[in-house]
Amino acid sequence: MNRTARTIASALIGAAMLGTSCLAGIGQAAAAAEGIPLILKQRVVVGGDGVRLSDLFANVPPESDGRIADSPAPGDRMVLGARQLFHYAKSFGLIWRPRDAKVYSEIVRDAAPVPPELIREALADALAREQLGDDFDIQLFNRDVPLFVATGERPTLQVRNLVFDPRSRRFDAAISLIGGESSPVIVNGRVEPMVSVPVLRTHAMPGDLIRQDDIQWQRVEARRAGPNTISRLEDLIGNTPRRPITAGQAIRTTDVLPNYVIAKGDLVTIVLKAGTMTLTASAEALQKGAVGEIIRVRNNQSRKVLETRVIGADTVTVATAQIASIN
Repeated sequence: MNRTARTIASALIGAAMLGTSCLAGIGQAAAAAEGIPLILKQRVVVGGDGVRLSDLFANVPPESDGRIADSPAPGDRMVLGARQLFHYAKSFGLIWRPRDAKVYSEIVRDAAPVPPELIREALADALAREQLGDDFDIQLFNRDVPLFVATGERPTLQVRNLVFDPRSRRFDAAISLIGGESSPVIVNGRVEPMVSVPVLRTHAMPGDLIRQDDIQWQRVEARRAGPNTISRLEDLIGNTPRRPITAGQAIRTTDVLPNYVIAKGDLVTIVLKAGTMTLTASAEALQKGAVGEIIRVRNNQSRKVLETRVIGADTVTVATAQIASIN
């Protein structure tokens, strides 16, 4: 091939390559022009520990997506202005311009407040060394405790600088999340000693006999349970309300009275069982009595006075030692 032929061939190859490059550039430009425009999200909730470009903009191509910043701490927020947003879009090769300088995007971490019961548990553990007794509750004076944890995570709390006044039973403390980025929060409250007392499951009226199945145990504040509050089952079972008693309320000794099944002057039957032998006699009750109580009766035949135990309506029993006094 002579020099003229080589020159012509080179020119043709160069023209072909130039044409291919131009067509590629035109194709990319057309693709950019026909692509779906980026749409800024003004408020974003992120769940992980990082913020991606697709969190801020809709229609980001997967091959152009990437991490741009750390997520804010749970409960915190981060605001990106127009200049930052433009910079992030440009750094990933995407075309986006803010309409004005006031454009922004707010990023919030997906989080939930730390449950109050977990805060009380942490405080109770810290207060345990103060010899508060076996049963107490924590009453928080704070309306809200600004501690947040990422959704789905269980927080571990740390209590510091605890100050407890045993006279007023009030406390102050700083509580924070172990491993968290948030600052400690000052909480204050009061320790409430608790006691368990028997209460009625349902409402009861005078004349109703209180049985064991009618009773359940309930925790109440010790300061609301006075010295005359009933705390034993035997002080309640077998009695009847002196006045209507509401279900679930602490019951005082003055709220109930024995369920008298024998009145003074009633004719009663004395029953004595000795082995297979049963003896009975009639007598007059000299005092009223409820089941289980000891009352005095007078034998109608011998006129002797006996001490007997009430076992039912108009029925009493005596000890074997008094068997001679029945007749």
